[in-house]
Amino acid sequence: MFKQREPSIDALRAFALFGILVVNLPFFAITFGFAGMAWQEATPLWGNVIAAGVIQGLFESKFILIFSALFGFAALQQFQRYGLSFYLRRLVILALFGVINLTLLFEADILLPYAVIGLLLILVRDCSVRVLLRLGVGFWALGVIGNALFGVNMIVNPAPYIAPEVPLADVLAFGSFSDVIAVRLDRWSGFQLYCLWSNYLLVIAAMFTGLAAARYCDVRGFETLLARLHLIGSFTTFPAVLGSVVYGLLAALPASAEPERFLMLTLIFRPLFAVPLSLVLVSLAMRFFASQRFSGVVSFIAPAGRMSLTIYLGMSLIMGFVFFGYGAGMHNQVSLSDCLWISALMYLGWVLFAQVWFRFALRGPLEWVLTLLSRPGLRRIEPSVTGS
Repeated sequence: MFKQREPSIDALRAFALFGILVVNLPFFAITFGFAGMAWQEATPLWGNVIAAGVIQGLFESKFILIFSALFGFAALQQFQRYGLSFYLRRLVILALFGVINLTLLFEADILLPYAVIGLLLILVRDCSVRVLLRLGVGFWALGVIGNALFGVNMIVNPAPYIAPEVPLADVLAFGSFSDVIAVRLDRWSGFQLYCLWSNYLLVIAAMFTGLAAARYCDVRGFETLLARLHLIGSFTTFPAVLGSVVYGLLAALPASAEPERFLMLTLIFRPLFAVPLSLVLVSLAMRFFASQRFSGVVSFIAPAGRMSLTIYLGMSLIMGFVFFGYGAGMHNQVSLSDCLWISALMYLGWVLFAQVWFRFALRGPLEWVLTLLSRPGLRRIEPSVTGS
């Protein structure tokens, strides 16, 4: 596919990391993140409402889908260059990183689900572009239906609320490392039940679409793929943006507006418009990265895309020590609107770290471990679109 790393792909992966950070940071900083009500207790309320609308309308679910599509895109090259055994070893190591992440760092880990869902790519690796796209659309539809059914189940069979002996906010802000781990594992099981209804179906759709894009690129060329992405983006921009804005407005309504009236609508709108908006974001980003006028931006952020595993886990590690009781205990000490600029500063720090790191190394720290464990004894081959 590519004889050397494609900087625009690395830049896109780095771009996706920023969106993932914006979504994840509130769940460290505030009890239940933007999905809860704790952020409404901070002032100014309307600043937080706007922040919630921006995060949910523009970022929630969109950037993880971009990351998932890149996973599928890279899978084809792994199959072609290194074979099935390498790909399977890589998934096993990725799953181990995921277990470490969900246990010690963040319950909303995506690495373990990636490793499990990645097995499906083996089954469809020889499918045509047309079949892969049909499968992607099918799983997208299932994700929308699943999220709606999840909402119906919540209404018909509401889970009884049992107040904990110690408020969750106090455990996260003042608890020990073991206390926070206990909370993390308890929340992980509930999060997985929800994800099975919708999130993972959307991830499957994105991975299949990414694999289709890689196969199309393999036959038609990278420039042709970019042209097709731009065409798709131009047709989907208006409905994707409009639907996502409406979703963001409804999802971010303050408690006084009785947002529960729109529960079913938000549950349907989130997966329905997340997929087309992620396509639009990819189209715009790749057009930006492919322009010679912005080559400096690409060279600045692309190194971060080359160490995405290190940054993904490193973000959770740092945020845990900043916001939880075993560290600085800043949980519930910042507003939701503060989370936006904190995310931007943290992301800039990681980009600068990547710039410095790659002056002395060929791979990121955890990328080196992943490569060592998944390709023991093989000579070094610099892959073009993977994160290692």
